[in-house]
Amino acid sequence: MHNVLAERIREQMRWEVARTGPPDGFPAFSPIASERYTSDLMFELEAQNLWPRVWVLAGRSEDVPEPGDHMVFDDLGVPIVIVRNTDGVLRAFYNTCQHRGAPVVRDARGSARQLRCQYHGWTYEIDGGTLVSLPDERDFVGLDRAAICLPPVRCETWDGWVFVNRDPDAESLLHWLGPVPGELAELGIRSEPLRRIGRTSEVIACNWKVAAEAFLEVYHFRHIHSHDGFTLLDNRGAAMGLLTNGHSRMVTPFSRRRCENSGMADWADWQDLKEPGFTDIATVDRMIRSTSTAYSVFPNLISPLAAYGYPVLNLWPIDPGHTRLDWTHYGPVDWEGDELPEHWQARLERFDRIMGEDTANMAPMQRSLESPALAGIRINYQERRIWHFHEQLDRMIGSERIPEAWRVAPLLGRYVES
Repeated sequence: MHNVLAERIREQMRWEVARTGPPDGFPAFSPIASERYTSDLMFELEAQNLWPRVWVLAGRSEDVPEPGDHMVFDDLGVPIVIVRNTDGVLRAFYNTCQHRGAPVVRDARGSARQLRCQYHGWTYEIDGGTLVSLPDERDFVGLDRAAICLPPVRCETWDGWVFVNRDPDAESLLHWLGPVPGELAELGIRSEPLRRIGRTSEVIACNWKVAAEAFLEVYHFRHIHSHDGFTLLDNRGAAMGLLTNGHSRMVTPFSRRRCENSGMADWADWQDLKEPGFTDIATVDRMIRSTSTAYSVFPNLISPLAAYGYPVLNLWPIDPGHTRLDWTHYGPVDWEGDELPEHWQARLERFDRIMGEDTANMAPMQRSLESPALAGIRINYQERRIWHFHEQLDRMIGSERIPEAWRVAPLLGRYVES
């Protein structure tokens, strides 16, 4: 089945390279209101209606490998603790003691058979978060320990990736992800043996959507990622896939010079390319090896894939004009000790430079978005993943809550892959 998808994408890339305009009947996009990136109101609408209702990546199952192992996750703006229970199942709870609100876990990671508040010693079990003991219980009139527990948070996994969702009524993680797990399995990505190799975190003076949109198109590629006239990718052939729930795919062919350097006859001559020195993930197919293939999981996860491991990007809003951007590399680990091999050190440095080229534009863009000279954001057919992203954002918030002039019209439904 993955061969069918890969060939369909190759045909789409061939059409993209040859086209002279968008497909017949493709809708014209109106400017996206700059207030969506700058206003306190939009930020509050997202805080109230998006982030409490959406699945977000919290880590890897290897981060909490044994019963009692736990880690703190605060990136949603509320304290959460993820713990592996005595049956080996991952669970998540609000990291808030039900006595006076102190955290039951203070360290980023740890291991314990019970979760004990360090303030007054209230203690909870790790399977259901039930209160099991407290000092001086005689002083609490009518206290029913069986009715007191750490409030649960939805926690589910896909292929070793741990996601949480604050909405107890949210659809399951796999249903939310739609075709993404199937496509990545069909394309040969086996995430289970991967380990965290390196992480970089940066606070950028821009709205989180400004940062996200930088990775939803390659229209910019030859302008900011060109070195001595040489670019790695040919944005003209980028094949976009709009998926359910705002997720998307982007497969971009190699540039002519990159093909020559890789021994490919042309961009369509996909080969079983390997990176010298790296442990190869053997199941990864030729499409990923011979293109730039990236997936976006709405709202804040983006990953450009590779056969020897790949970075996962996460964007976390701080306020309307500031975002924390994390990128974490995962790959097979075949060396001893904590020091990275030279080839991985060089890889991380190269990726950091590319990220620097992207992030250098973000704060200046935010300042321009706040200028009265800008009537709105104009995007084109090649940038349609951005419009798709905003359509899903409006669905999550509820269009009726958004000022009419700021709304994004639902135009792309017939282009979403079923």
